[in-house]
Amino acid sequence: MSRLPIRVPATVSRALTVTSCATALLAAAASCSSPDEAPYEAPYEARDEARGDAHAGPAPESALRTYRFDDPSTQLDGWVAGTTNAEGTTENAEWMVRADDTAPSRGGSVALVDPRGHVGQHFNLFWNTAPLLADVDVTVAVRRDGGVEDQGGGPAWRITGPNDYYAARWNPLEDNFRVYSIQGGQRLQLDSARVRVDPEQWHTIRVRQVGAAITCWFDGEELLHATDAELAGPGAVGLWTKADATTRFDDLVVAAADASR
Repeated sequence: MSRLPIRVPATVSRALTVTSCATALLAAAASCSSPDEAPYEAPYEARDEARGDAHAGPAPESALRTYRFDDPSTQLDGWVAGTTNAEGTTENAEWMVRADDTAPSRGGSVALVDPRGHVGQHFNLFWNTAPLLADVDVTVAVRRDGGVEDQGGGPAWRITGPNDYYAARWNPLEDNFRVYSIQGGQRLQLDSARVRVDPEQWHTIRVRQVGAAITCWFDGEELLHATDAELAGPGAVGLWTKADATTRFDDLVVAAADASR
């Protein structure tokens, strides 16, 4: 299996409880654990100022779905929860939609509120089974709530089961922003950048993948680039955290990326 080496650029840097398992359409692949990557330790420069709101960056070409997560009484049809590398845990993390006047939509957000004892290489997924896209442009607002081992999170895409997908995530504990490929539960880091922002504020992650080319923005700044063709087919889009990270998400916009641009 051909992989590009990791490149670390010098640029600085959703009440509803879901416990359903993945459907037959998105069946779990065989899972296995893998050691976590060591944090990138290169020095970084602080940003000029902490950003107090979410910066989406360039807008997707054509939004197919927009999830505002504003009504806690609304049933999220088509949403499922899952756990990557589920061995050693008996249930998925608890996700809830709740009123949230701090959220960018000003109505509500979806949150992972209980990781159910997840640690290490347990990754928490919450995704919608439609639309299924390969070339995709995704934007989501994220805010960390807590976590001892891990914090933050981000979007996941080309999801074909709880052990196979791509993910990008911001981790305020390590002051970094990374993009990963997860196959059979094994996580491979594709790119990393250092960011230093206010962890108490909302921030925005945008991801665009066309073919094998992946580009990721944080608060409107283009920071990550990778090329990976291992997960080439269409998949679902969702949200991702690691281990015990409790995190809020809002304004998830899913679009089909225009391959001609």
